[in-house]
Amino acid sequence: MRRGWFLFLIWFLTLPFLAAGPVGSPSLIVVVDAGHGGEDPGAVVAGVKEKDVVLDIVLRLFQLAQGGPVEVVLTRITDRYVDLKERVRFAEEVGAVLYLSVHANYSSNSRVRGIEVWVDDSRRPDDPSWALARAVLEDLVEATGAPNRGVRSQKLYMRHTKLPAALAEVGYLSNPGERRRLLDPAYRERIAQGLLQGIYDFLGL
Repeated sequence: MRRGWFLFLIWFLTLPFLAAGPVGSPSLIVVVDAGHGGEDPGAVVAGVKEKDVVLDIVLRLFQLAQGGPVEVVLTRITDRYVDLKERVRFAEEVGAVLYLSVHANYSSNSRVRGIEVWVDDSRRPDDPSWALARAVLEDLVEATGAPNRGVRSQKLYMRHTKLPAALAEVGYLSNPGERRRLLDPAYRERIAQGLLQGIYDFLGL
């Protein structure tokens, strides 16, 4: 039995609202989180729900990583809500080397657009989370051509783990042009490629 399915079975029996996926048997495990889910839709603009957009992106990332140098484990593979602390606890339990959460953004100013990556503000300047955020941001911008809004910090639930952890905001649903792009499967594929490349670059792969 491949390791990913073994991890899935363990967590399915103990925490059935979490799911993992196998990618062969590489030694490095990374946990990728689709933000929100279930009763928490995240941002909703013109009927478009953040939870659905980001779930599609992480499932694409999962497929892209098949057979690659890391094993991608997802916190959810369906439209269900997972407690925030449980997401990072799950990452620690499966032995992940990093945790990356994927979101889509919203602003009351519909002109705002672009990509930004967030780090919890409790992280010290030498914490590897900053390097993870920079790598993900650089590769997302390169893959999509979206404006670079930088690496930022605020209080986040990722303070509940010591793993390198970052939160990627891959675009603004509140910006009509960017929302159209986020609804394009080909563009979401490019986002997934950028996220995965950022992970690879951070790990030196």
